[in-house]
Amino acid sequence: MLKKFFLPVLMLSAGTLFSQSRPEYFPDDVDANISVAEIRCFCKPGVRNKSRSKGLELSYNLVGRGTYKPESHSSSGPLSKYTNLQSFRFSLKAPILNKPGIKLLAGYRYVTESFAFSQYGPDFKETFEAMDSRRFNSHSLDVLFTKSIDEKKYFSLRLRNSCNGNYSGVVLFNDRYNIYKALALFGVKRDEDKEWGFGVNFSTGFRRRTSILPFILYNRNFNPKWAIESALPAFVFVRHNLAGSTLLLGGIEYNGQSYRLDVDQNTPAPLDYAFNHSEILASVQLEQQVSGWIWMNLKVGYQYNLSSDFESKNLNSEAFKVEPTNAPFLRIGLFLSPPAHFVK
Repeated sequence: MLKKFFLPVLMLSAGTLFSQSRPEYFPDDVDANISVAEIRCFCKPGVRNKSRSKGLELSYNLVGRGTYKPESHSSSGPLSKYTNLQSFRFSLKAPILNKPGIKLLAGYRYVTESFAFSQYGPDFKETFEAMDSRRFNSHSLDVLFTKSIDEKKYFSLRLRNSCNGNYSGVVLFNDRYNIYKALALFGVKRDEDKEWGFGVNFSTGFRRRTSILPFILYNRNFNPKWAIESALPAFVFVRHNLAGSTLLLGGIEYNGQSYRLDVDQNTPAPLDYAFNHSEILASVQLEQQVSGWIWMNLKVGYQYNLSSDFESKNLNSEAFKVEPTNAPFLRIGLFLSPPAHFVK
């Protein structure tokens, strides 16, 4: 049974062994887990014993060293290298309306990513120096709405505005950095152990490229200990419930992020790029209740990097692609999750 659901993801992974180019049917920006889990926060959808929804989250992510290899030409010298990639995430979701059959939430999320370079190659040196000196920031506001259609069917909608770039300070609304997203999901929950659905993830923004990604939701408990949680083709996980307060998940997921990259140092004229990195993550993660609403998350795995794209946004900038080498990663965090009796 599990083989049936892993097959699409394994086929995707096998295909990328021959090239690190991002599959065309994936968008430039998609959060790990495609944010389906966010829709469940304080909401009725979801099978019993599922992975925990997160009302408040603080997490830290560390990716090992890497080298940017040129994709379409031979390098004229040493390659640019970084010792690590660090990211920090803070997110908060709060109920605005929480009644049986209808839920409305508002959310805020802040993500920052920073590279630590150990060497600059001669190719696109100024661009990598800018990545090293200024961190990338993403501030997001979103609204999540869920409505029960009847006893077994429901509809969910999420609208999000993100401001992504290597700017300073807090920026929430600026066309130069904005990415607009919408997610619509129709779900069917046949019983407490089986749920399926289908939806569409829409994205547009400063890259002037609109993407529409359909996905299929499938969650099922095979017994009290083993289950599957998936939103294909974005992720598929096998869940093992060790106890009521301890969960293990293992699987594969796709992740991607886009930023506006301003390069205005050591150049005769400012350079302007839309920088996108995307990767496939194979991981094992632990969710452990610490006390009451407080939970801990520990995630370890291997990150298979797809090509990083630097899309030119002005006449002075030369577009290029590079292939970062693969590396292990570690993520650790704390989050608040309401107990089952709190969710109506």
